[in-house]
Amino acid sequence: MSAQDFRVRYAAYSLDLLLLSPLLALAAWRPGLRAMAAHAELQAAAEAAIERAFMEGHFALLSLAAALREDAVFREALATGTAGIAAGVLGALLAAVAVSAFWFIGFEASPWQASPGKRAFGLRVVRVEGGRVPLARLLLRFLAAGPSWLLLHLGHALVLFRADGRAFHDLVAGTRVEGGHWPRWAGVWLGLQGLAVCALLSWVGWVFLQAMLVLGL
Repeated sequence: MSAQDFRVRYAAYSLDLLLLSPLLALAAWRPGLRAMAAHAELQAAAEAAIERAFMEGHFALLSLAAALREDAVFREALATGTAGIAAGVLGALLAAVAVSAFWFIGFEASPWQASPGKRAFGLRVVRVEGGRVPLARLLLRFLAAGPSWLLLHLGHALVLFRADGRAFHDLVAGTRVEGGHWPRWAGVWLGLQGLAVCALLSWVGWVFLQAMLVLGL
């Protein structure tokens, strides 16, 4: 795959993520709130347990840790809070995966044969031999993209080394992505992403510099 083709694929995918992000946030909102509430309760329980330990004279670090381990109220709050946080995070993750599945599978199974991001760049998901992709294959394609995410997009990076531009999930599902063009506004879209990355890196650098100055003082 040429650098131009990869640029089109990346721009289409990043546009999909932008369009999908409000739906992901909405789907993960309630379980995320539950996780935050569980974390707040656990933090309050920890502060109360530390205060009780201080009142009992446990000021040294090892003594304080031993006191917390022996605090039955804190142990129960720790177990409950950890379970609540885990349930909230898992719920948010499952909700996000479900919304993403409906988005990509639904649009790629439609007459468009493409998600909105792909359609904006003239891309279509088709079978290797050509033609519409069956729903079962689209589901397999979506599920096969999971390992690529977990392996830092190594599966997606295959498109750079294959002449047919097929990623790992395309190889698994027997699909390929065809077509593609570069709209006039696409350069602006990538430019905005570049500015966002620069702003994020600048903020991280500023926070790091402040931390170093504080530690230096």
